[in-house]
Amino acid sequence: MMAMPDDLRERLAADFRPVRALRSPWIRALTVLPIAAMTVAAAPVFFNVRSDYARLGWSGVWGVSLLQCIVGLVVVAAALRESVPGRGWSGAAIAAWMAAPIITVLAVTFLSWDLSQVLLRRELWRIGGLCFSGSAATALPVVALASVLAARAYPTRPAIAGALIGVGAGLFADAGWRTFCHFTEPAHVLSAHLAAVVMSGLIGSLVAVRLCGVRPGTHA
Repeated sequence: MMAMPDDLRERLAADFRPVRALRSPWIRALTVLPIAAMTVAAAPVFFNVRSDYARLGWSGVWGVSLLQCIVGLVVVAAALRESVPGRGWSGAAIAAWMAAPIITVLAVTFLSWDLSQVLLRRELWRIGGLCFSGSAATALPVVALASVLAARAYPTRPAIAGALIGVGAGLFADAGWRTFCHFTEPAHVLSAHLAAVVMSGLIGSLVAVRLCGVRPGTHA
């Protein structure tokens, strides 16, 4: 073994800086809550509460949206754990975390349709495009903040961590957007609202990879 030269030892000692240990992923996930709350409130504040509120009731509007927020927060927390080297999820667990937001939107869609059947009869593409783009854009602040938190942990699979962040953020956005959009027709909800959640996952993956300075398919 070679002894470390004294001058190198001194330079290394002078360069050492104390670092703060990462908090639990579940604690760090709470950081996104203020932005997530604004995300949920944005659509009903700028537009209005959906016109079929009387048929759905408080539980069918705010209660279901709250459930979506809880699932979204749990998925973001799972993404922040995935971002810590050595604490990554198994393939089956990642598939389950990815599926959770999609299953949630599907369940909410058909529950709302069962309680209040409101068809989208005209301007299908215009209104669908508005819901898709509006929901995907609303998710971006949560994607940005959570991606920065993930990047600080130096994830070895940033694309996966970012995708989880994206679908979690997309669920937050849809939780707010659905309080304004009163169309419950499954064809509209799945092609616009659910598609926005999927798009948020793709955006989250790209953002995380970019922040980590790697290309898709490589390690940070």
